[in-house]
Amino acid sequence: MVESALAASNEQLERVYASPLWATACHTVQSIVPDPHNYTHLALVGIALFFIIRIAVSFARGSGADYFTMDKVRRQAVATKRTFTPRELSEFNGKDESTPVYLAIRGIVYDVSKSRHMYGPQGPYCNFAGRDASRGLALSAFDESVLTDLDAPIDPLEELEKSEQASLDEWIEFFGGKYTPIGTLVEPLVESKKDQ
Repeated sequence: MVESALAASNEQLERVYASPLWATACHTVQSIVPDPHNYTHLALVGIALFFIIRIAVSFARGSGADYFTMDKVRRQAVATKRTFTPRELSEFNGKDESTPVYLAIRGIVYDVSKSRHMYGPQGPYCNFAGRDASRGLALSAFDESVLTDLDAPIDPLEELEKSEQASLDEWIEFFGGKYTPIGTLVEPLVESKKDQ
């Protein structure tokens, strides 16, 4: 029984090998890849074609080679020009389903409502909702200990190491590309200024 199955399998393979399509495919492969060094060349050509097609598609869609860079994110226009103190921002923490979810990074407030599952009460980044998340993102620390008190001055982040600053820059680039900036974070009002 096994022998008959093998014989049938061999007959099918012989028919495939004898077909003109197989001969054409083999000839094409042999002409492209006559030796192992051409595998590398073939891979490089494939990668180059991928990027050429990707750029061509982006131009066809009208976006050109408009990639997000840190300079673009830093110069990004804030649509509404609304300002938030840390306490005002804390009202947008995602606990009330009827309000949007905001968070701030390096003074820019982003609307992260479309990712409520990430920043809402049960999400992995829930501590950052309605807060300045800069230090936590820079340190890759997601607990409440990295958050500044709501009535304290905004964290200047001056003592960050280069690697922590680089991490924060990557997060800023990510947020600038994915979420809409809706305002800026400003220092909380000091009691003496309120009385004047």
